[in-house]
Amino acid sequence: MPNKELVGIPAKKNQDESFSASFAAEHLTKLAFVDFYDDHTSKGYQRIDSTRASRGKQIADYINRCNQNQEEPKLFELTCNLRIGEPYGDEEWLFDSVDGSDGKVGELMIDIAPDRQVLSVIDGGTRLLGIENAIALGYLNPQHKVDVRVFMGLSVPEEIAQFLLINERQKRVRTDLSIRVLQQRLDSGSLNEQETALLATVMDEKNEWRYTASTMIGSLNEDADSPWRGLIQMPNDRVTKPVKLQSFISSLNPLLTNANLTSKLESLESSGSLKVDQRQVNRRDFLVKVLKNFWDAVAEVNPQARAEPRTTVLWGSIGATSLNIALAEIMTSILEGSSPKLDTERFRALIKTSDVGEYAFWFTRKGSRNAEIDYPGEKGEAAGMIGAANHRKLAEAFLRDWRRQLNAVNEALDISV
Repeated sequence: MPNKELVGIPAKKNQDESFSASFAAEHLTKLAFVDFYDDHTSKGYQRIDSTRASRGKQIADYINRCNQNQEEPKLFELTCNLRIGEPYGDEEWLFDSVDGSDGKVGELMIDIAPDRQVLSVIDGGTRLLGIENAIALGYLNPQHKVDVRVFMGLSVPEEIAQFLLINERQKRVRTDLSIRVLQQRLDSGSLNEQETALLATVMDEKNEWRYTASTMIGSLNEDADSPWRGLIQMPNDRVTKPVKLQSFISSLNPLLTNANLTSKLESLESSGSLKVDQRQVNRRDFLVKVLKNFWDAVAEVNPQARAEPRTTVLWGSIGATSLNIALAEIMTSILEGSSPKLDTERFRALIKTSDVGEYAFWFTRKGSRNAEIDYPGEKGEAAGMIGAANHRKLAEAFLRDWRRQLNAVNEALDISV
């Protein structure tokens, strides 16, 4: 590697082709970065935690306390990937093993040049910030050794797979953003066979629905014809929205895991009977259109709630979860009946006599847009329906009313939306 100023880092080669290395803290902070997700570019995959700055300070304070008590800081092993290829460059490292080690022990040679952040932190980003703070405050010797497990040249999807393995299987860290990024890559066909196979080992079958839910939410929050457009708080949104991404993912669970509904949709998809605007579609696109139609009906029967969604819980997690539970059940009944039509008109006819259309039932706070509105004097009944049991209770009440309406309908229409 000509014109490179390489630094030798003591390392051991592991069975999975990664290296266990001891980086000087100053070298680590020069090389390492966290690949945070950027909504504008759709690049990156890790969430920017609102508590990151304070936690980084706490880690620096911990290092200082260790110094005062003459104790070695326990920073544990960070997990990183050396990014290779554009825009990072090629051949940025080599491993120089020592004689008699069977190629397992030696020095990892890496170019430690200024402004060359090529070491992506898969696990340990907050600890990295704490180390940076500790060096800046004089709490940590820049030559202090930090243990790092280093992978070489993983693709970004492979990095995400490692991130999921650590945070889903070994410790509980929210991973909904990473799942969304992976699903986008799956949909675009940008994952190769090796990456797809690796991801199959990370996510078990019972959680596959989250991949589908994440892309459905992308359409619901962004499509011009979606009643949910701009109402779902996505990662790194700076403005608070009525419902958070994680809550909305959970609200779609009934539609994606209901055994009867899933079986019916699989059968209809296989026969080519799922259509949107006379065009044959897959289950995912069919469900997105059904959700748009259903929530268009909700907006029509309760226009004040849609005009000021923050004044009610209808367009929050309580409304989204309870109504989507009920929607999964009523969808199954509709598809199994003689009138399998799932357009907005049909949903409006089903829900208009229920509490869905009662603004006061969902009311939670006064709005600021229209001072002339005579808001209810107190919170509605739904505002206190917090938790899974209450969401199910609400859904069952809606279902009883909707089924009465459904039983009164006897049309023979195509299966379309």
